[in-house]
Amino acid sequence: MSEVIFPLHGSVTVRDILSFAEKKLTAAGVEYPSLDAGWIVSHVLGIGRLELPMVSAHTLHANENERIAELIERRSTREPLQYVLGNTFFAELELRLDQRVFIPRPETEEFLQRIFDEIEIPPRRFLDLGVGSGAIVLGLARLFPKAEAFAVDQSSDCLCLAEENAKHNDLQERVHFLRSDWFERVNGQFDLIVSNPPYLDQKEWQACESEVRDFEPKKALVSELRDSASDLKRIVTDGFSRLRPAGLLALETGESHHALLIELALQSGYLAPRGFDDLHGRPRYFFASKPA
Repeated sequence: MSEVIFPLHGSVTVRDILSFAEKKLTAAGVEYPSLDAGWIVSHVLGIGRLELPMVSAHTLHANENERIAELIERRSTREPLQYVLGNTFFAELELRLDQRVFIPRPETEEFLQRIFDEIEIPPRRFLDLGVGSGAIVLGLARLFPKAEAFAVDQSSDCLCLAEENAKHNDLQERVHFLRSDWFERVNGQFDLIVSNPPYLDQKEWQACESEVRDFEPKKALVSELRDSASDLKRIVTDGFSRLRPAGLLALETGESHHALLIELALQSGYLAPRGFDDLHGRPRYFFASKPA
């Protein structure tokens, strides 16, 4: 297929640019070219995607045309749409995103709902290990409006973006951020400890689609040690003393990790360690409770 050239000069309408954008993204092998083109054009125009048909005859200003062409070019390299737009919507939050952090998945929204359903008494104090964009800690802060929230990460870049997202969602007064290697600089105990740590091995990483391998931060997804469960095991082991009585530990995990985590949790003194599948039927979530 010949290269699709954007019309950067002359009179160009919204309808025209959508057509060109869809063709270019199709040629690049993007999975949903029409949908992504609509998101990008509506983002630049500052309107909702469903409003595009109402402005289809609108003639674009030169700067709008150039900006759309720039973003479509980025998406055609298979850069994830969320990075191209610079934001995503997650658990009723608007999160700013860039390549400092990995993109929150729908499975993590399911994780938050499962935590909410599992907890009988709302936590007064909870901890998120490995904050990334802030998706988990901010989502839980919304679900538990009376809780004091703490979030740690060893990356200052992640903490900077997570703090920005806390402010953007008016949660900055309730969430405390700390640079730490897991529990290293954390003080006190918590009613709830959550984490979605790196748990892929090298083989799983290589099997990821190019949009993940080429753009998302590997260190957020792949364990630095040979054992892909190393961070998970450290959190289970060290987390027991950091939980208050009857506190809950909740983790996102790899598909092969539940059996070893259940065994480790029992050895560490937890009650009722259990694994759950996600909506796709894949082992994804691990919960364990501290005795009351």
